[in-house]
Amino acid sequence: MWVDSEVFPRIIKLIDRAEHTILIQMFIWKDDSLGRLIADALVDAAERGVKVQIMKEVIGDALELDQDFYSTKHSKDPAWQRFWNHQNIVIQHARHDDHAKVYIFDGEVLLLTGMNIANEYHTSWHDYMVEVRGREFVDQYLTHGTSRHPQAPVQLFLNTDDQREIRPMITKLLSHAQESIVVEHCYLSDPQIVDLLIQKSKEGIGVTVIVPEKPNHSQNSNLLSVLKLTTEGHPQNMEVFFYPGMFHAKIILVDRETAFLGSANLIPTSLDTVGEVNVLLQGSLQRAVVKLRDTLRGDILKSRPLMSPPYFSWLNRILAWLRL
Repeated sequence: MWVDSEVFPRIIKLIDRAEHTILIQMFIWKDDSLGRLIADALVDAAERGVKVQIMKEVIGDALELDQDFYSTKHSKDPAWQRFWNHQNIVIQHARHDDHAKVYIFDGEVLLLTGMNIANEYHTSWHDYMVEVRGREFVDQYLTHGTSRHPQAPVQLFLNTDDQREIRPMITKLLSHAQESIVVEHCYLSDPQIVDLLIQKSKEGIGVTVIVPEKPNHSQNSNLLSVLKLTTEGHPQNMEVFFYPGMFHAKIILVDRETAFLGSANLIPTSLDTVGEVNVLLQGSLQRAVVKLRDTLRGDILKSRPLMSPPYFSWLNRILAWLRL
C-alpha cells in the first residue's frame, strides 16, 4: 500500500528495475512535469531492451485540456519524440471506455490505483495505490478471469465488457457489515449505494462517510448524497465528514478488517458502464489494512464533521441531476 507522495517514486523505481516487460493502462496522462518524468523513465527502460506497452484511454483526453496526451505525438520536444518513436515502446491510443489505472512489471508485479499521471495526483490530491505480486493476479487482469478463492486475503475484481464484478462485491461487502463501515470516496452519487448505507445505519452499524470539501467536479452530486445520508440515516450511527480541499481516493473499509479500493467511483457509470479494477484486502492484521486504517483515522481528524444537513437549492438539485 502506497499513499500520496509515496506513489510515483515507487512507480519510477519499478520502471527502473524492470527487466523484460512493462504494461501501463492509463485514463489521464498529461503533458506536464510528471507526465514527462514517467515518459523519460520508460524511454530509459526501453533503451535497456525492456518492451513497453501503453494503453491510453481516449476518453481521458477530454480531461487533459491543453495538456492532452495525444498532442505530444507531434511535439517538438525531443523527449516526447523519443517516447513516441522508440522501437521498444508500443502505444495504443484508443477508446475502450476503460477507467482503470494499472501498471504491470515483468508479468509479476501489478499496481492498481485511482491515480492518473498528472501533477495534481502527485503533489496536491490525496490518493492510494496497491501493489500486488504474483503471476496469478497479472493473468487474471490480462485475461479478465473470474477465478479466485473467496477466503484469499487479496482478490481482484474487474468491470469489463464481459463482466461487472464491482457493484455486486460492494453490495455484498456493505450488506454483511457487522459493526462499522467507512467510505472515503471522491464522487458519491449512486442511489443504490447511498440507500444501502442509510439502511445499514438503521440496523445499528456505524457508518462514516468522508467526501472532499472541494471536489474537482460533481460537487452538487456529492452534496445531494450527503443531504440524503444525513436526513434519512440514523442520527446516532451516521457521520459525514468534509475533507479539506480535494482527494481522489475510492475506499471502503468494513469492520476494520476488510478493504475494497481501486479505480471505481461510487457513481452509476463507474459501477455499471466503464472498465474498472478494484482489489479486496482481507485481514485485520494485514499490513496494507493496518496502514489504511491509520491513514483513514488521520483523514477524519483533518476533516470537518457535518453537524447539520447542507442547504440544497433547486439549482443545486438540477446541477446534481446533471452530475455536476
